[in-house]
Amino acid sequence: MRRKKLWRTYPERPELVGEVSARHGLPPLVARLLLNRGLAAPEDILAFLDPALERLHPPFRLADLETAAVRLTRAVLQREPLAIYGDYDADGLTATALLRQFFQELGLKCVTYIPDRLTEGYGLKVPALKELAAQARLLVTVDCGISDAAEVAWATAQGLEVIITDHHEIPHELPPALAVVNPKRGGEDYPFGELAGVGVALLLALGVRAQLRDAGWFRDHEEPNLRAYLDLVALGTAADVVPVVGENRILVQNGLKVMEESRRPGLVALKEVTGLEGKPISYRDLVFKLAPRLNAAGRLGQARGALELLLSDDLRQARVQANYLHNLNRQRQALEEEVLRQADSFIRQQGLNKRPVMVLALEGWHPGVLGIVAARLAEAYFRPVALVSLEDGWGRGSARSIEGFHLFKGLDACRAYLTKYGGHQAAAGFVLPAENLTALQDALEKAFRDQMGPEHPKPTLKVDAQVNLADLDDDFFQHLDRLRPFGPGNPEPVFACTGVDCLTSRVVGERHLKVQLAQKDCIREAIAFDQASCHPLTGTLEVAFSTRLTHFQGRPTPELRLLDWGKVEE
Repeated sequence: MRRKKLWRTYPERPELVGEVSARHGLPPLVARLLLNRGLAAPEDILAFLDPALERLHPPFRLADLETAAVRLTRAVLQREPLAIYGDYDADGLTATALLRQFFQELGLKCVTYIPDRLTEGYGLKVPALKELAAQARLLVTVDCGISDAAEVAWATAQGLEVIITDHHEIPHELPPALAVVNPKRGGEDYPFGELAGVGVALLLALGVRAQLRDAGWFRDHEEPNLRAYLDLVALGTAADVVPVVGENRILVQNGLKVMEESRRPGLVALKEVTGLEGKPISYRDLVFKLAPRLNAAGRLGQARGALELLLSDDLRQARVQANYLHNLNRQRQALEEEVLRQADSFIRQQGLNKRPVMVLALEGWHPGVLGIVAARLAEAYFRPVALVSLEDGWGRGSARSIEGFHLFKGLDACRAYLTKYGGHQAAAGFVLPAENLTALQDALEKAFRDQMGPEHPKPTLKVDAQVNLADLDDDFFQHLDRLRPFGPGNPEPVFACTGVDCLTSRVVGERHLKVQLAQKDCIREAIAFDQASCHPLTGTLEVAFSTRLTHFQGRPTPELRLLDWGKVEE
């Protein structure tokens, strides 16, 4: 039994570890984790360990935000109706809910529009803009719009002023909007480019509030407390899987506290249906429990119902809506498993796993689950994967990448074959004529080789340190809690340990493997998800595992998650 991945251990740097450990009063192992995440300067470590809201960069450093805030402030003062055009995923839904509730608090009439994923697809659409133009002369987009230059030009020609707020990659042509607020526009004024769409929406609200303060408007009106919106911000940010560092770390950590306190009826109902009400809530709870219910609505063409849930002020009705979303999520899971089964069968039959990139297409695949299935296949085969649903000679695709390959840049190199595309480094969507599928496969493979080189990369596991099981004591886990929330950019620590005896193994939950590991006098339990086929597991092993604190019956409980292992040869 050999390791499935190539283990790469960070350098040890004992002198720096000792310095950081002494300076900040941390166990050496925790100091090493900070160094592994690129944190060495005292001010950077202090900011990481104390992600207070006061550390957020001033919103007006973001390009065009002041222009947008000034125009929206005028709208508040003059009571102009406002239209908000959102996106159908959890990031877009939370951002739309945030801005609508914020402007309604300011007394502004707001209309919202969420496109139907199945009939309209992603981004701005002229029929929807025409509908909104009849109700307002000022439009704000959230989590979309950056790739819709033609649609924005049409809206502008109709006399509709457009403010774009988005976080996706910048295309070759910026839309001709009144303001384009996107942290990826570059420059040194705003140094953090990884905000989610809901994070950009929050900065816009902060900017408008600051303008109204300067205008003295709050002498006669109640000032919105934007901290109360951080539950939405944390949920949308986690759902979009952006790096949990810098501004995002501040927003998510503070937002998790607000989420636990939140009496927002829609979120209370969602927490109830997922068994989280009254419990500590983690980043993983946002990603794997709350966000999937919102995303399921968008994937199955019911996103407006999810927005209504977030905006609900009636707990009884919110519970009905939350249960409906819970059932939609079950439908989504069934659809996902069927598409995964079909795609995996195609891969094996056609030998696609021998190609550096996999592009699969089929009539009738449900567009709403393609991204999730592509992500699962990309992880299983360690290749970028694009799944395409075909209909009437056109294909709508969702793609997911692997570490090291910038997917948006890859699609950009294939733009001659695409009608429309957008996204970011890890995930993207596109539309193309069905006849271009073979050309897309070839062009995407060339883009992959251009970025990654001629040899296909091997899956790697970044190991923070070689340890003994006894090193993971109570003191370590208490300090480990200070590094939360873990996620992209700040992954759960991974350790390797050799000479470990596997005493017992058993299957739990039908799919997972629970093992008991021993080294000298120290015994630890660990779980390997989706590895039931490895039972029984015995012998002396070298193991790699992540560490986390879970909350069981209200108490923090250390947990080891087995990621890879191999037999130690005698």
